[in-house]
Amino acid sequence: MAPENTLIAFEKAVKAGANMLEMDVMLTGDGQVIVFHDYRLGRTTNGTGLVSRLTAAHIRSLDAGGWFDKRFGGEKVPLLDEVLEMAKGRVKLNIEMKHRRRDRVGPLVEKCIRVVERHHMGEEVMFSSFNREALRLLHNSKPRFRFAPLYRHNLNPTPRSFPLQYGAQGVVLNHHFLNMTGVRQIHNLGLRVFVYTVSGPHRIEKMIGINVDGIISDDPALVKSIAHKTAV
Repeated sequence: MAPENTLIAFEKAVKAGANMLEMDVMLTGDGQVIVFHDYRLGRTTNGTGLVSRLTAAHIRSLDAGGWFDKRFGGEKVPLLDEVLEMAKGRVKLNIEMKHRRRDRVGPLVEKCIRVVERHHMGEEVMFSSFNREALRLLHNSKPRFRFAPLYRHNLNPTPRSFPLQYGAQGVVLNHHFLNMTGVRQIHNLGLRVFVYTVSGPHRIEKMIGINVDGIISDDPALVKSIAHKTAV
């Protein structure tokens, strides 16, 4: 276990056997794409203020690990560039694009595309977002890029639902609202099913049992262990 959205956390996940890393990205005030979850700094750094109003240099000068455990003191908020460099050829990525409603989403999408293309990792990345406009812009700009919209509740898809209208490869769902019938319906439409954020062996076993395609968890080693036992 390690502080979320840090290079040490991603490295540990790879070593634990994860086949995909999930991360959150947003723009700083000076237009850099950083890997960070909250719109404000306070929960996971020793800084304060809105990410969208601060420079990447300032944010990266902060401690993003000490809040979790003093052993991780000095961990930095990574740039998306750094995570792609670390992951290339080792593990696939799920990049969740996050932005506040008052901010324009176009620049975030454009810069994410540039970073991924600069590393030649279009085939190794799947994008996700709760924001449909972000995914529309992504699809219109790079129709070959994979993406899967996020949903806070369940999804009863039809051929006219957003994922199928815009050529999504899958959907990312809240595991609390999902059962085998729902997974089967989504699979029948040609979409993959991913669930977030699943903790505890019983819940992980349930998700494997209803045939989801991927599990986002803070404990990839546990997921891998249970999946291996289930397959035997």
